[in-house]
Amino acid sequence: VLAAAKLVNESAAARKQGDRTRAKEALREAEKIAAETDEFDRSALIDELARIVASEQAALNPKKDQGIGQFSPDRSIKMAVPTSVVARMNTYRDAFTRILEEERVPVGLLGVALVESGFNPYALSPKGARGIWQFMPATAERYGLTVSQSGDHRTHPEHSTRAAARYLRDLYAMFGDWKLAIAGYNAGEGRVQRIIKKTGIRDFEEMSRRGLLPLETRKYVPAVLAAWSRVVGQSLPNSASPVKANAGK
Repeated sequence: VLAAAKLVNESAAARKQGDRTRAKEALREAEKIAAETDEFDRSALIDELARIVASEQAALNPKKDQGIGQFSPDRSIKMAVPTSVVARMNTYRDAFTRILEEERVPVGLLGVALVESGFNPYALSPKGARGIWQFMPATAERYGLTVSQSGDHRTHPEHSTRAAARYLRDLYAMFGDWKLAIAGYNAGEGRVQRIIKKTGIRDFEEMSRRGLLPLETRKYVPAVLAAWSRVVGQSLPNSASPVKANAGK
């Protein structure tokens, strides 16, 4: 994934310099690597997406101080993702889109599933998070998912997606901001609530600049935004309410 992403960046740089031949060659090499790759490394994807975001923002706004949480998508650059992940995403996208729309949250939140597990229903983290949406047992049960020896609904694609949509909707209602909602999904809503209570800050970028959020979360949020925008071609609204986010769909 990282090698392919590096080639994509080289292609973008060559394109900007007017070297279309090198740009096409780099893209072909990236596509070949992606086609031959059948693995998904969540931390590597987060790191690479965050790096791409920071790099592109520095190029677009050289005189402006850029925090890692800030995001301005350049849709001409595509993040290389293993073909197995793309196939799983395409398998679930229609059903998941329907569920997210029914729950009145932006379909762009599928970026969470991409970063969390690469849409793998059987993904299991060392900490015990499981499924496409990487629910921990307590949160899963809070949102109606069965977690027992006889069955684990965290691995059920549609059940877990509905639970994740409701959890993210509740996080948005709690914080009034999609970036903070996504931060809460990663770091836990309690941590974000404590930061707000202690500092009065309700802005993800400001929290990031001050180092109030864990480094993983400071990378995770822009990675989720970048994942959806770059892979699927649609950015995540941050100020829209859950109802308005799906208006016209």
